[in-house]
Amino acid sequence: MALLILIGLAAGSASALLAASAAAGSVLAVPLFYLSPLPVMIAGIAFSPLAAALAVITGGAGLWLAFGGTFLVTYLVGLGGPALGLSYAALLARSDPAARDGFVWFPVGGLLLLAAGFATVSVTVALFGMASDYEAYHAAVIATFQAFVAGQALPIGAEGRDPLAMGTLIAHVLPAMAAGMAMASYLACLYLAARAARVSGTLARPWPRLAAFRLPPVTSLVLAVVLALSMAGGLAGLAASAGALTLALAYALAGFAVVHALTEGQPARTLVLGALWITSAVLGWPVLAMAVLGFADGMLDLRARIATGKGPPAANDR
Repeated sequence: MALLILIGLAAGSASALLAASAAAGSVLAVPLFYLSPLPVMIAGIAFSPLAAALAVITGGAGLWLAFGGTFLVTYLVGLGGPALGLSYAALLARSDPAARDGFVWFPVGGLLLLAAGFATVSVTVALFGMASDYEAYHAAVIATFQAFVAGQALPIGAEGRDPLAMGTLIAHVLPAMAAGMAMASYLACLYLAARAARVSGTLARPWPRLAAFRLPPVTSLVLAVVLALSMAGGLAGLAASAGALTLALAYALAGFAVVHALTEGQPARTLVLGALWITSAVLGWPVLAMAVLGFADGMLDLRARIATGKGPPAANDR
């Protein structure tokens, strides 16, 4: 128990320091801020959920003492809380004699949806905490963007771009982009924490076959609902657009999983996957294609139809 307490205190301190780097305002502070869930997840996955809970309490208390209640809420809702929830869910299991190790573990697809939900909630809380209505939010974003443009010594309308119009565009896409970045950071930290636990021999669950994961069937229905709500406008519409983008990102990851699964055993697999990931990172639009592919796989089970001669994935891989 004493070891878990020490681990929780250390992980919480490290997480708080990473989150507090945002106050520096430098470019390096951004990736450090998004890595702040990692120590909590390592404590939860490699050691115990109790250590992760203590880490969240420690990190939140430190940030509250240093920066006040606003930073505390930001940490609990957007960083520490999701880290605790995801690390706890990753180790959930139920006994099943038919499973390969006697347990059916929380599915990878469920972890993606959980990350999407945490990201959407964190952005929604930030939105409604920032402004009481859309007009106030829009004015705040416009003012911030125009101050940034003035600080860069760029004249109004430079290169044919009107800062007011650009600020309006940013106000519309900012919640969705923030939710996407938050979800990506949760998943990256979860992967790194699980890898660290696996290397150290403390990972309790077997490593899943990531290329075999599938999203729950209800995902398409939820996506349709949030897309409809995003048309409503106002802060509620912006929050729904954040949820829609996180679900689209989940489908994109499912699309990548389809490509990984269908290229197994192929001689050009490394070349194909490398080209796909590089073009996705550089150009961006292949991610949309992967989202369409992931959605089609969810509806038609393309992996089962195309990959003839391969058995279905084990229950633990889903």
